[in-house]
Amino acid sequence: MAVTMRDVAARAGVSPVVVSRVLHDRAQAIRVSEATAERVRQAAQELGYRCNVWARNFRSQQSFTIGLLHGFGFDAPYLSVGSRYFACLMDGVLQGAFDHGYSVAFCPKLLGQNPSAALSDGRFDGLVWYSAVESEAGRQLLESCQIPVVLIHSHSCTFGFRYPAVIADNDQGVGLAVDHLVNLGHRRIGMATEEAFENLEMRERAEAFGAHMARHGLEVSPEDFLLPGPGDVGIDAYFSQGAAHTAIFAFNEGLAARWMAGAHRNGLRVPEDMSFVGFDSTSFCDELSPRLTAVSQPLRSMGERAVDLLVSQMRGAVEEPLEHLFPCGLDVRGSTQSITGEEKQS
Repeated sequence: MAVTMRDVAARAGVSPVVVSRVLHDRAQAIRVSEATAERVRQAAQELGYRCNVWARNFRSQQSFTIGLLHGFGFDAPYLSVGSRYFACLMDGVLQGAFDHGYSVAFCPKLLGQNPSAALSDGRFDGLVWYSAVESEAGRQLLESCQIPVVLIHSHSCTFGFRYPAVIADNDQGVGLAVDHLVNLGHRRIGMATEEAFENLEMRERAEAFGAHMARHGLEVSPEDFLLPGPGDVGIDAYFSQGAAHTAIFAFNEGLAARWMAGAHRNGLRVPEDMSFVGFDSTSFCDELSPRLTAVSQPLRSMGERAVDLLVSQMRGAVEEPLEHLFPCGLDVRGSTQSITGEEKQS
């Protein structure tokens, strides 16, 4: 049979409350000498005592587990294929959770079409919602949520300032990309996007692209926003009709890789004939040929901060400000070049 705290207490000659204080940091009002504490620890070791996590959680009405909620309509992301965006973000979430003594749960109901059950079945003490897709279903889901939530890639105002939010400074990041390309002499710059602008960050980055191009006195038309369409048909059609731009800034690094591959398929040299810039700047960029210049989004730091904010909520505190904006950087690699073939200095 499993060794209990009562068994340890009997061996050490103390009460179970003292054992709880020494081994589980409970009963804070109880003062225990170091000699007694050492006697309790020694008894626990001799008996092979292990904490019954399920019993502890039942008594405290806590699961010590954080759920990761991907929102509606997404397939489970891959960790080993393509962009490392999700892996980098999860590195931060996991590190933050472990630092606070929590586990992180991924499951189909969180990552699939019907995550609503996860908000009411008691599995989680709190949730990290990472999704930039705005939907009525998502809004209703979070408005009815009865446990703490922290948002990643969404603004706190979207949900009535009810939840803290962690988001990259998209305007500043896009500005770095546009400044870099303009400094290299590019004037005909396109922005590659995905589908319609249902994604909050896609919309923000597109608006920032137009604003920063205007800052340089460059006009942007609807034709400068490039959508690949199903598969890569639209990408190949763009190049087969004669590329209208000397550089393309893509919404994310995975999309930049698709456009860069399309350029290669259609006989263009990168960066000699066309330059490319992506967004995220994970190790995936270093696996491409040439290596992809990209805006660096501090994903790991964002994930860690999201968990810090969530744990504060679970402990009854709400930190100010509600929205935490993370600045971006720019990692210049081999996919960008001056249109004259020489680097220009700002």
